[in-house]
Amino acid sequence: MEAGFEKIETDTVGGVRIGGWEITSCHKPILSNTTIEQYSHELGFNVPEMIFGDNCLRIRHAASGCTIELTALDGLRQVDTGPDSAKSVQVSIAQNWTESSRRSRGDITDVIKPFDWTFSTKYRGSVSGGLSFGASDSGIDYAKLMVRETILFYDENVLYEDDLGDNGTSQLAYKVRVMPSGFFVLQRFFLRVDGVLFRIYDTRLYHEFGSSVVQREFSSREMPFDSVKRHVPKKKHDDEDLSLLNNIPFVDGVMKDPIVEYEVASLP
Repeated sequence: MEAGFEKIETDTVGGVRIGGWEITSCHKPILSNTTIEQYSHELGFNVPEMIFGDNCLRIRHAASGCTIELTALDGLRQVDTGPDSAKSVQVSIAQNWTESSRRSRGDITDVIKPFDWTFSTKYRGSVSGGLSFGASDSGIDYAKLMVRETILFYDENVLYEDDLGDNGTSQLAYKVRVMPSGFFVLQRFFLRVDGVLFRIYDTRLYHEFGSSVVQREFSSREMPFDSVKRHVPKKKHDDEDLSLLNNIPFVDGVMKDPIVEYEVASLP
């Protein structure tokens, strides 16, 4: 479906209006220490070192008011804080890291509870305006996404990131692409715990302009650290380019066989 579109451009927000939708992505600086403390008090645990709490993706259907948002705070709300959550990834540095994190933010230790220190989140987006996702038997038609089209708007953005005390990487980020035919979003939680494991949680959203549904897929993958490391090609003198373990596309290509859930929501 070809449709006229209107660009949205400000100092912090980019996006488009097209096909009855407004799609915007906001980029703002890392949160101030004061706001970080507020987040920690609200959530009950120390938040990631780099949290871009004002960054967000917002997708709104003008006629119905149905809205999908991706935000750091809502993503962190789904971090496990159960009594055994701190043990979800057993690694020798975990206890030392959480104790060090508490000491560095002593003014808020009174509210710190056990939590998943890797900040793993199965966040699928924040939905409002009457939109409701339910299970579906079919997923996104990726053949449509492979058709060459003009990209009307593209952006990628980080919501939060932490180096886990120099022992890995935990990151929640998204990419959004708008074409004349529809929009596609990939939100990815990526985790690397050195010597232990890799984990990827992906949420994909797709809507074809003119249709009455939004499709959503959630996939999860986990793989031992050494199993991914074995895919790093050897260089001269049998050296390994371990920098590839910091390369998310490389790790993504190695980790196969995701567990996938299909969902669909109908516009009112």
